[in-house]
Amino acid sequence: MEWIARLRPLGIATLTAFLCFVSAAVKPWARISGEWGFLVYTSSLIFFFPRGRIGPQIEATVLGIFGGTIGIGWSNGTLAVAAWCGRRYGADSNQARAILSVGLALLCIASGLIRSYSRRFNAFSKIMLFFPIFMLTSQQSILHMSASLFLEQFYVVIFSGTLPLLVTVVFAPHHSLSHRFGSEVSESIKSICTLLPLSFHHILGDGSLPETGEGDSESPINAKRLEAQLQDIRPTTQDQLAKKLKAVTSNLQSSSSSYLRTTPRVEGQFTALPAVVKALQRMGRNPLLGPASHIPGERIQAALHKSFPPSAPPSPRRRHKSSKQPIHKRDNPVSAEVDLNMENWTRRKVPRHLTSYNPPRDLSPNVALSSRPGLKDESHRLLLTMVQTLHSINQVLPSKFGWSVVTLTDGEADVVSSENLQESKRFLEEELLHIQRTLGSLLGDVDPDQSGASNTTSPSNIPHNHVGSPVEHHVTFSETPEVKSVLHNRDRYRLAFYMTALLDLARDVLGLTETILNTPDYERPSSVWLASLRLLWVNRQDEVDIAADGKSAENDLVSEEERPVDELKEYQDMDFVTAMLHQSHSASSITGPKHSIQRTWKLLWNQHRVVKARIILSRAMHTIKHSRHVLFSIKLAGGICLLSVPAWMPPDNSARHWYESSRGGWMVVSYMFVLEDTTGAILKVGFLRGLGTLIGAIVGYVCTVIAKKNAYGLVVLATACSVPISYNVLFASLPGLGVATGITLPPILFIPYLGLAEGQSDFYLAWNRFVDIMIGTAAAVLVGTWIWPVHARVQYFRAAARMLAHLTEYYLRMSRDLVRSSLVYCVDDKQYEQLEAKLRGDVQLARALVAVQRQEVSLLPRPIKLYSEIIDAGERLLELLIEIRILRFGVPRKETVLDVLPIRRELISTVLINLWSCSHAFGSRSPLLQFLPSPRVPLSELMDVTEEHARHLRALRKQGANSSVGNEGNVQAPGVTFLAGSYQAELAVLYGMAENEALGEMCSILEELVAAARTLFGTQAFLETS
Repeated sequence: MEWIARLRPLGIATLTAFLCFVSAAVKPWARISGEWGFLVYTSSLIFFFPRGRIGPQIEATVLGIFGGTIGIGWSNGTLAVAAWCGRRYGADSNQARAILSVGLALLCIASGLIRSYSRRFNAFSKIMLFFPIFMLTSQQSILHMSASLFLEQFYVVIFSGTLPLLVTVVFAPHHSLSHRFGSEVSESIKSICTLLPLSFHHILGDGSLPETGEGDSESPINAKRLEAQLQDIRPTTQDQLAKKLKAVTSNLQSSSSSYLRTTPRVEGQFTALPAVVKALQRMGRNPLLGPASHIPGERIQAALHKSFPPSAPPSPRRRHKSSKQPIHKRDNPVSAEVDLNMENWTRRKVPRHLTSYNPPRDLSPNVALSSRPGLKDESHRLLLTMVQTLHSINQVLPSKFGWSVVTLTDGEADVVSSENLQESKRFLEEELLHIQRTLGSLLGDVDPDQSGASNTTSPSNIPHNHVGSPVEHHVTFSETPEVKSVLHNRDRYRLAFYMTALLDLARDVLGLTETILNTPDYERPSSVWLASLRLLWVNRQDEVDIAADGKSAENDLVSEEERPVDELKEYQDMDFVTAMLHQSHSASSITGPKHSIQRTWKLLWNQHRVVKARIILSRAMHTIKHSRHVLFSIKLAGGICLLSVPAWMPPDNSARHWYESSRGGWMVVSYMFVLEDTTGAILKVGFLRGLGTLIGAIVGYVCTVIAKKNAYGLVVLATACSVPISYNVLFASLPGLGVATGITLPPILFIPYLGLAEGQSDFYLAWNRFVDIMIGTAAAVLVGTWIWPVHARVQYFRAAARMLAHLTEYYLRMSRDLVRSSLVYCVDDKQYEQLEAKLRGDVQLARALVAVQRQEVSLLPRPIKLYSEIIDAGERLLELLIEIRILRFGVPRKETVLDVLPIRRELISTVLINLWSCSHAFGSRSPLLQFLPSPRVPLSELMDVTEEHARHLRALRKQGANSSVGNEGNVQAPGVTFLAGSYQAELAVLYGMAENEALGEMCSILEELVAAARTLFGTQAFLETS
């Protein structure tokens, strides 16, 4: 049960709190830390809180102790300089206090830069300031240094860091990195095996699985078992499984990196494991393993209806005209059918409402295969074979990579598993070859198993659930023959998209199988550390060699005309300043005394090295002035120094007396913790900190009234209070409330017990604690709101603009690779991987900013839901571009790319214009133009070209079939030779159809982004369209 699983981490946190309170209650132990003995639990709760996992706890301990040591060391160095000033200029002199303030300000700037630049070092940067704030604001009269100044705070850091680590190591579950990474790989394979039949069943759209033949009875995953699984799974489970698979595969990259760095393996396994991870990541991006449907959100749908209103139904004149299209060559039925299909396809613009077909989003991706039972059965058999192969891979992987050590008694079982995997590979190759031959039926109008059937493009043979399925929700039209023909062609293109996705998935599974079979069995290295060092060295050398080989192979594929022979070609697309930075300038020599001083200065000023230095310096200054990290560090340092000003006043000043009596260091520390990156986060953290401090002050005062100065009572009450605090930090959605409550208790409970109250009552301590925290919180809110405010809404628009700019660059690089004058499509995968990593970071940052805006209180209305839907659309566009890039490896380049470069150029230009316009609108928050070029127009022309090529292949196939029938006795008939290898060319056309379908989906997402941008920023209209 869930509550049982929560007991272990809650028990670990409670035991840690108990040990921290004991360390403060045992006075000999507390005296080691001097006046800071009560800070053990406070530091543990803020910087080292145990969450029940050993790996993260070790990382937090190392970073926390390292950061605390740096801060304490810096403060002691500052105190040494202040002590020298005190000896020279007198105790508590102005010079000594100035040194203390400057030292704290410099440390604040460094901590602010680290905290803003890397969120992972948040606790590291905070502990750097936590102890120096107390030290540098309380030692104004220092004259001599002593070891206690460093050791007392250092012991607090050590105790608060080691106690949670020891408890976690003893009581937390011990899962090795090998076991965890193996579990992630196994979980991803199981998710694929579960999701693949469910997704394929959903795409079939006929409500039942096809019956299997006798060959399927031997498979361990038979049809009855799949039907039973699918009946138990609800349709919404597919989306949940897709999200789970996406999350698991996205974590494999970081997990594999940590696993390879820390786990020694033999050479074959060391090089094979990245290939396994990449194969699983490619499978996770396959469209068959995605969500059930991509329906736009409510805000996107409203924006689409506003920007692209549904067209009116055609007038009776146009409807009558479209129903009387001439049919040529009616005497020849075959040619009449072909001409009718050609007329219907090329004249999609006749009913005007069909010019905007391919609506922004269909409601369901279902594609019926009832008219093609042969293809349906072959696809189902291939699916079963893939599932069986993946199950075999999942069984063999532990023995290949040592995730479970194989004993001697299990050797036979390992051999059997490898043999099963080899047999599954053979079956998969056979089924892949069969379905490749069968997929040629998508180009024809009849199924190869039903050669005598009528034309499936006729209106009577179109499935009833597809005649007007998703389109009737977007447009209104009559069921004319043109409409039904377009719907059927749309169905064929969508089916081609999913069939090519099935082929790519089968090839990925086959490649993964070959990788596993070629991987040697696991061998435990004799010396762990030597093997690790040797393998790291060998791996680095191999990576260099592989990179060099890949670069040379890629250069060999590029023709000489494409290589930049002129150096200026590399900079022709750059701006003026960047080109000046890279180009070299020939300096003219000064030959005579007639040259003036101005001429000499210009020559020196325009030297190449001087120009390069000027540009670098200018860019550095611009970056520093506009860097949000620098501005945040200045705000942090300025606020801390202003709040610490009373501590650096002369001794007889009333502000100095108030600061010392009320322990003003808590006020400064509160400012440091509340100040965040954005105004919304500051308000949230400030509210939770104020509320938590109030609760902690009340609870602490009540506990001191009950326990007085009894050590046992204080420890018991404090431990009891730590249970709900730990539960809030571990499992609640607002952990800041528990942290603020927990750090308020120790000062109120243990300052009087340790004799550090200086005559102040318990109520006075609790009240001062609350007042100091609220002053620091209010100061952080004021500074964060009025001085260089960082609004999450503005940052979101910048992140969205950066995401769209990176998408534009991604598509631009894809287009450059596509239109190269070469019959071989070659790309540089490394540049795409770098761009994909940047895009993933942009998406994560934008989602985080949306989450911040959900918790903000703003006077302006914000369409938060639309913000989230825009990020979803951008992420779907990235996945679609990756799929298009994969599909382009199989398209017929000569017929659909090189011979139609004007169409491709127009399509690329319109897509880039739409992406750039959206990026500019989000970056500048300016309205879009009223009319943007639609990429659907060149896409329809490209689809005509693909259809023309498909008809040409279909005619050749029919001609070959007729010639083979007429020459049954002649083995050397030419048609037989064509039929033997025609499926390769037809498969290439199938990939072209799939690319067109994916491009149509891309157009739909672009329309969503354009509509969302117009909704957010408006339109610069010049023509009244209503």
